[in-house]
Amino acid sequence: MNAKSLQVTALDLSQDVPTLGRLWLAVPIRIRLLAYRFILRILDGIFADARVRQILPGIYLKRGTIRPTEAKAMVLVRRHTQLRTSVALDFIECDMPALSRYTEPYKHAYLLMTAVPGKTLQEVEHTLMPEQVITIGRELRDYLSIMRNIPNPYDNDICDTTGGPLYSHLFGQFRDVPAFKSVPSFHAWVAQRMKVEQQWLAMQPLLEPMFSKFDERGTVFMHGDLSPRNIMIHRGRLSGLIDWETSGWMPPYWEHASAEWSGFPAGGAIIKAALERYDAERRAVIMVGGITQGATPDNYRVWEED
Repeated sequence: MNAKSLQVTALDLSQDVPTLGRLWLAVPIRIRLLAYRFILRILDGIFADARVRQILPGIYLKRGTIRPTEAKAMVLVRRHTQLRTSVALDFIECDMPALSRYTEPYKHAYLLMTAVPGKTLQEVEHTLMPEQVITIGRELRDYLSIMRNIPNPYDNDICDTTGGPLYSHLFGQFRDVPAFKSVPSFHAWVAQRMKVEQQWLAMQPLLEPMFSKFDERGTVFMHGDLSPRNIMIHRGRLSGLIDWETSGWMPPYWEHASAEWSGFPAGGAIIKAALERYDAERRAVIMVGGITQGATPDNYRVWEED
């Protein structure tokens, strides 16, 4: 597809990147797009196909279905905190035509960003000593505590970092949580989903206490997909978080409900030590997500987690 024929948009990141990044952003969008495509074509001819490529020391280029949320989250973390994370240097999104008469038009994006030092917790957890697991758990707890206070600039209390619907892996094919003006509106949507699935009577005893507990508590900023694959470790210490596409403002229980640590003993210990625990709410939200994908409450009659 010729870049000149595409509808192309880019996030304005010029106020939140280093000086060299601002110089690059001064280059016209379509020239930057052509540069990214050329670089990836060369690298794909040399190495195995990959969604994320290192193109310069400490600089990576990610391509594919990437939500603007990911770049905006990096901007917000950098703007409002001193926490370590990737710096979004450029984000370009292209409106692509349908590949056939049976498919829909889609978006293809390029995200240029700095690297977070180290390797994922998933890769290194087997090398960690018990005292390192404790230290990283504390560091992650402090990281999340600071991150929760990132202010929401939008009218919607429930939303992603662009102010729109929030992406969540919990809901299967219904992955977008609509933006809502308030927490009670979000809870009403959850209740309605259970009524549509004809499971409200079974879920009501779990959901109504959660609704009444959190309806007036407001929202916090959260990552939305804490797992060993998204936590970076460098020299036995926390070096940052990656993959922010599920980030946004949600009720306080959401970070715990959306976290995943199954199969990772050390990673699970770190994540559980860092999170504010909302065990009943986690079970309720996971059940809601499962029910929207065809499960029934009976599938969760025995609730066990490692």
